[in-house]
Amino acid sequence: MKNKYVIIVPAVAIALLALGGTAKAFGGFGMGMISKIDPAKAAEQFQTKMDEGAQILGITADEMKGAWAQGKNIHDLAKEKGISDEDLKTKMQALRQEEMKQWFSTLVSQGIITQAQADQRLTYMSEHKGNMGENMKGGRRGMGKMMQQNTNNTNTQNN
Repeated sequence: MKNKYVIIVPAVAIALLALGGTAKAFGGFGMGMISKIDPAKAAEQFQTKMDEGAQILGITADEMKGAWAQGKNIHDLAKEKGISDEDLKTKMQALRQEEMKQWFSTLVSQGIITQAQADQRLTYMSEHKGNMGENMKGGRRGMGKMMQQNTNNTNTQNN
């Protein structure tokens, strides 16, 4: 059971970023987020987001940072570049999918999960990516709902 959460928690966090939080993250870091992590880690995450945004939009990281300093977010820049919201979403999801593949590859190489488990999880995530927003409805966060579903599944299996 413990190993199940090792995979689920980071996977859900990344999936949530891919479906909604990613665009917000490109707009900048809120003070609450920065205060909860050390400054070096915040700087690293900020640089990663600028690099990713630049890659998605086909611009340099310096251009991304300049736009950020002016209060623009990735949606503003995409609009300026003639990239539709749907195309932006598709590009962001493709980037997250590639990151997930690399992350799962590391888990496989370290013996934490098998390749079959990684493949199965990627397939599941791909098939259910449109349903992640449903977990946010009704005031219930996706993580809590998923944890509850896992608890319910475990209770059903144990009975």
